[in-house]
Amino acid sequence: MDREFGRPDYDPEDQGEFEEGLVFVIMPFRGQDLADAYAAIKDECKKLKLRAKRVDENTGSGLIIREITDLIERSEFVVCDLTNERPNVYYELGYAHGVGNEAMDILLIAKEGTVLHFDIAPLRVQYYSSSEHLRAIISSNMKAMIKATRK
Repeated sequence: MDREFGRPDYDPEDQGEFEEGLVFVIMPFRGQDLADAYAAIKDECKKLKLRAKRVDENTGSGLIIREITDLIERSEFVVCDLTNERPNVYYELGYAHGVGNEAMDILLIAKEGTVLHFDIAPLRVQYYSSSEHLRAIISSNMKAMIKATRK
């Protein structure tokens, strides 16, 4: 068992189970720009019959890190906004990679001007300049991800 999260050890043969249409959004919560970004992500996902969710939308007093890891594991796709270089965002992205999400399961985005740290700098990140630009990025990339991953 994975002591920290109470999960079984990783099995590379296990393709995993996920909730089709669920998109977990990893991003900082504070700031009007980020609220606008989340609204754009949520709207564009809805147009594609996807359900975007952030952990701060949960109710009650649950253990937040457990809710995050559960959502990462259950989601068909992950959208990760690296804007503002938040440690929790990097941690959650690392967890998403660690549980077996592949390149076509994760969309990395960031506001133009965001500086990426060494360990993720080589990854493909879609930079957006405005909410409308972000909408176009989400729409085109999520369509491609759906096409590539659904049989």
